[in-house]
Amino acid sequence: MVTTDAQNAPMRDRLIAAGLDLFYQHGFHAVGLDRVLEQVGTTKTTFYNYFESKDELALACIETRDRGWRVRFPKLLRERAGEDPVNQLYEVFDLWRDWFTNLHFRGCIFIHACSEFPSPNDPCHIAARNNVIALRDTIAGLAEEAGIADPENFAAMYSLIMQGAIVTEVIHRDNEAASTASRIARVLIRDALPAAAV
Repeated sequence: MVTTDAQNAPMRDRLIAAGLDLFYQHGFHAVGLDRVLEQVGTTKTTFYNYFESKDELALACIETRDRGWRVRFPKLLRERAGEDPVNQLYEVFDLWRDWFTNLHFRGCIFIHACSEFPSPNDPCHIAARNNVIALRDTIAGLAEEAGIADPENFAAMYSLIMQGAIVTEVIHRDNEAASTASRIARVLIRDALPAAAV
């Protein structure tokens, strides 16, 4: 259902909002263009004024969600855990737990995109991968602030736990993945921190 705010938004934004909702809930390839147009209440003629294809809309959706998450993720960590980088690292999986218990949780749209557009050279795959890299860079920045000796290596391992928790929750749907990931992450953080900081 299209909300009043969405109806009043510019058409390009409305198409992206509808695409994000439908692609996330049902998959990029499962949703046809007609379904997006029906949700927005517009025609193919209007659609092609803004996008050349459904894949171009998919790319715009991925890039839009990416821009939002790059801002929202570190902001949420600061709001929930304060400015201390170690506390923020600990907070990630409490944030994940809240996300996983949301009724609309369907996994990660960026993981979905990488799976549905498997070629590493596909623009949708590249855009989705860039988000994963950006979040890993955020973790590396926190690790560096915390005094961890090899922040890039730490971030690579920590990000694997982040992605693994998402996939595990999608598979089992038992609200356990975030708690398990949190316990693993705490060991990783503790072992990586300078002795004086533990």
